[in-house]
Amino acid sequence: MHTDPAVLPPTVTPDPNEILVAVATKGDGQINQHFGHADEFTVYAVSPDGVRFVAVRTVEHYCQGGFGDEDKRDVILRALADCTALFVARVGEGPRAKLAGAGIVAVDTYPFGAIEPSITEWFRTTGGQAAG
Repeated sequence: MHTDPAVLPPTVTPDPNEILVAVATKGDGQINQHFGHADEFTVYAVSPDGVRFVAVRTVEHYCQGGFGDEDKRDVILRALADCTALFVARVGEGPRAKLAGAGIVAVDTYPFGAIEPSITEWFRTTGGQAAG
């Protein structure tokens, strides 16, 4: 029996002063992936003390030739349920609304930016709570 890792409960427990954020990335240390095309998300713990990598969560990308697969998007939302924000290069309005409904802020104001400095700047300016 194959168990999809994206539907398992989160295994990361942040410190009390940390929040978790996810990043859609193709690599190279950049926020360089469209939400609908991502098949994995890197997860970071963020606090006033800094940013640290904690996990990679593998999912199936939900965008299928311009149309989204709702079941796959729901799996992605469950995989990111413990994250406060998701950093992406781009995200459509429909997925942005679904993320917001799940309590996840879609942050697309740092496309192609370096991951850790972008997260640090976002956290510094928003406290980890403001939209996008």
